[in-house]
Amino acid sequence: MNWTRACGICLLAMLTMSGCVTAPSPVESEDQAADLAALEVSFREAVHNMEQGNLVEAKAQFEQLALEYPEKAGPMANLGIMAFQAEDTETAKQWFERALVANPQHLQALNHLGVIARNAGDFGEAERYYRAALAAGQDYEPAIINLAFLLDIYLGKPAEAVELYERYQSVASEPHPRLEDWIFDAKNRI
Repeated sequence: MNWTRACGICLLAMLTMSGCVTAPSPVESEDQAADLAALEVSFREAVHNMEQGNLVEAKAQFEQLALEYPEKAGPMANLGIMAFQAEDTETAKQWFERALVANPQHLQALNHLGVIARNAGDFGEAERYYRAALAAGQDYEPAIINLAFLLDIYLGKPAEAVELYERYQSVASEPHPRLEDWIFDAKNRI
């Protein structure tokens, strides 16, 4: 499956990140090609509006895309991201769950649902979401670091966290400047 880079929004400093959204699958006919081209143009326009802070317009565009293309997770995931940023957790959760219906391996939806569960104190559910995200994309940096924090800070499992911190360090293009401190601290608690 092809992946389209949709946005690079960083949420909650380091704990959540969002971005890539799935691209449509291969085209079977000219009509489908035209429909796909229209979808891509509309989607890019909505992402551009979201990135530029035109949130009302972006929301309307993503909602229209979600109605027209209910099998595509991207618009729903971006609506979830927008609701999450607006601190409307319940709406965000609903959009992310709908995105997972369209694509059960949607990395951003899984990661954000993990963050929502962690924030609600449901650490077991958060761990399940983060692990599901990593099963779908083993090098997905936000899920790696979020699971490491969850295991280290919330679940008291520093040994497991160290493995994830080091994994994050090996895959992150720009690891967090305090990562070495976190690894050192977790190793001292083993």
